[in-house]
Amino acid sequence: MIIIVSVVLSAFVYNKYVWLLDIFSGWLILEYFSLKAHSRLIKTNVSGRTRVFINERFDIVINISSEARRALVIDVVPPAVVKKASVRLVLNPQDSVSLSFDTFFGTRGTKYMGYYTIKIESFTRLFQVLITEDIPFKVKVFPKLEYAEAEVERILEMLPVVKSKYKLVEDISYIRNVREYEREPLSRIHWKQSAKMGELMVKEYEYAGTTRNYILLDLNLPAGIYSKTAWEYIHRKYQEEAIRATAGLLKYFTDKHEKTNLLVSHSKGTYNISFTDYVLYFDYLAEVEGTLEGKQNTIELLEHVIDVVQPTDTVILIGMFLTKDEVEGLLRLRKRCGRIVVLIMPYGFREATSKKFKSYFDVPLEVRELYNYTRVLEEENIMVEVWHENTSFMEGLLKLTGGGQVW
Repeated sequence: MIIIVSVVLSAFVYNKYVWLLDIFSGWLILEYFSLKAHSRLIKTNVSGRTRVFINERFDIVINISSEARRALVIDVVPPAVVKKASVRLVLNPQDSVSLSFDTFFGTRGTKYMGYYTIKIESFTRLFQVLITEDIPFKVKVFPKLEYAEAEVERILEMLPVVKSKYKLVEDISYIRNVREYEREPLSRIHWKQSAKMGELMVKEYEYAGTTRNYILLDLNLPAGIYSKTAWEYIHRKYQEEAIRATAGLLKYFTDKHEKTNLLVSHSKGTYNISFTDYVLYFDYLAEVEGTLEGKQNTIELLEHVIDVVQPTDTVILIGMFLTKDEVEGLLRLRKRCGRIVVLIMPYGFREATSKKFKSYFDVPLEVRELYNYTRVLEEENIMVEVWHENTSFMEGLLKLTGGGQVW
């Protein structure tokens, strides 16, 4: 604006004041181009974690270095997702600084971090030169885990176990014991223990059975539901909490080195995955979303495993509710596998850390229809537990392992 006024006045009037204004305008132009040149000598990079859990705080670190020959006054504006105030500082010649901004995400999924801005202020504070850079990485937010190890342990006591007393397959990754050498192959000799004991000692490996766990997670609103609007919030709550429950079960099974397949029915189809590290499952659980369209049924998820399960396998099904078709599918599946556990969560479950509250919800009519099949399911060793809104995940598992009537 000052430069424009100077040019206009110079066209009509010329005196010492206009002359001084011209000099000042020329100096501002030189300052601007000097500041632009110095801005090219500022180098930046950003670092931070790319894998975090929901509500886990982590740092985004912006590193700034200057090769300019003068001190620069800068404002560093962090990305909008950080929700932090800008930081003002003086960046001296050949100096470098690192600014850390902590943040967190309250929902799972892949998060775009956006961009950050560096504002270089002129000496007169009349203008700024802006440097805007995108953060070059995304952050994948994993779901929280619902821990219930003691309760799961009690369930496993009633299910086929992975470690078997029958010598089916030796698992060389787990040494159960060492004993004196008795003409075993040299590959079995435990050389460190032999040196320590002063005589040859051999390894005794744990024996692994052929049992495999199948966790079936149905994230879709069943086809029998017609009021999509009424179920939208309930479905969202169920989806997030069912994923948390599944994540806790996967961690437990993988920590116990039990072979586990996870099948997830979601809006784009079905995942069928198996890993030895539970974190690898989380890459999938962070992204999956169910659908309200009702184009898929739980029976389709059961069909994925009915031809592959073995008599010693265990199937754990997690869903919103079951219909008569699913009950019939479970009975067919039961003839092929060792045990089936069905976890029905129409409204998700209560946080373990929160107190019980007064609930006005009731089990949907579709779930109540399962009461007619309770005796048949129990006779076939199919364990079923229905979570009410006011029941925590652990409380439901405790009811499941308590014996007798499971409803």
